[in-house]
Amino acid sequence: MSAETAAAEALFKFFDDNDDKGLSLEELKEGMQSVGSRFDDAQVRAFFEKYDKDKNGIIDFQEFLALCIDLNSSDSEKAVAKLFVAVDKNSDKTLTHAELREGISNYTGKPADDKEISELIKQLDIDGDGEISYSEFTNNLLVKISIAVKGCK
Repeated sequence: MSAETAAAEALFKFFDDNDDKGLSLEELKEGMQSVGSRFDDAQVRAFFEKYDKDKNGIIDFQEFLALCIDLNSSDSEKAVAKLFVAVDKNSDKTLTHAELREGISNYTGKPADDKEISELIKQLDIDGDGEISYSEFTNNLLVKISIAVKGCK
């Protein structure tokens, strides 16, 4: 199993609250909210419907894997890099707590609280230095999913 597939499987299991091997719209919403992503119902629904290929109301692992592969396209990579640059106000190639809070607020149009930002940093901060590096940010599936959801209007 590749590292990308393993990461997708771990994220899928994290979102699959009832362990039924499928993600409902509600599980996707709740999973994204639990990691600090804030989107309105219409955005999440449009994203969900795009990847629920068989239209059965559930995103199974194969559909989720296809979603993750799509998110690793060059257009997605460019969008992630562009978002990082926009959030990195001092251009030091790392994101601080304050930069993330302001960036998320600007990106979602809703205020982000310190607890949510701290949880997000825990999720993304691989090396444990308390900040998010460019590599930690750009290689994270949650960031890519958030950008894709934002694009589904």
